[in-house]
Amino acid sequence: MNLLRISFGNAARNILRNKLISLLCLGIIAFTLLIYGIFEYVSFSLDRVTREFSRSIEAIFYFKDGSDRQATEAVIRRVKESLLVQKVVYKSKEQANIQFGRQFPELKHILKEFNRSPFPASMEITFKPEYTLDTKITAFIEELERLDPVESKQVNIEWAQKIITVKKFISLVGLFLSSILLFVSVFIIYNVIKLNILFRGEEIHIQKLVGATNWYIKFPFIIEGAVLGFSGSVVAGLFLFGLLKLFPTYAAFMFELFKGMVNFQTVPPALFVRLVLLGTGIGLFSSFFSTRRFLRQ
Repeated sequence: MNLLRISFGNAARNILRNKLISLLCLGIIAFTLLIYGIFEYVSFSLDRVTREFSRSIEAIFYFKDGSDRQATEAVIRRVKESLLVQKVVYKSKEQANIQFGRQFPELKHILKEFNRSPFPASMEITFKPEYTLDTKITAFIEELERLDPVESKQVNIEWAQKIITVKKFISLVGLFLSSILLFVSVFIIYNVIKLNILFRGEEIHIQKLVGATNWYIKFPFIIEGAVLGFSGSVVAGLFLFGLLKLFPTYAAFMFELFKGMVNFQTVPPALFVRLVLLGTGIGLFSSFFSTRRFLRQ
């Protein structure tokens, strides 16, 4: 406990002695983790949207105009018998016509120009939520699409698959940029600790002469790196929180575009914890190897 107290005291003095370098180091770490946090947050939001899609997978199949009634009923029976399906609703051409009139009353006059309903009969399928994005559902949808009475389909699972593709791309870009910036952060902390070791060279030499152990000398520098990493991660978390709060106000158009996919209200606690752990880990890793390199007995 005494070693820990002395180490924190020495680390604080080192940081305050070189304020400019320490602030520069902290700023670089904060910027690095902010970039990482932004990509992680977008990825988290896309995951949430994908989960919402997968909990309510629906498909609409439109039947060919004039298709055989018995063939259509056979398709509906086949769908109802499937273990994947939770609910099936058949909608005739007339029902589709009435529904359109109710949803868009201002366009009712257009329907009067047609002698019969211009809309095709359809079958709306809701799949059981436990199957989520199961490949069985995809295979079942493709099988139904090939049936003779079916003309076309509309499936929300396609949107989920597109979101997954976008998420993978964003994750790869985020990983690439974060890796470069993480390397820069490690390099900066490594050299900051190196400079502090060289600056305190005479003091370290005296400590060795009076019998100080290697870890007694190294520990304050390792703590210094951890403190810089931890502080940078906290600053990054606060900046991320601030950006999410300010984004809807100063980017109204973009907010309208993304608000259905990204929740701009709060930072997930797990993401903040990851930022803190990553920042502290960077500091510990960098300072450990710096002391190992420049404090050999």
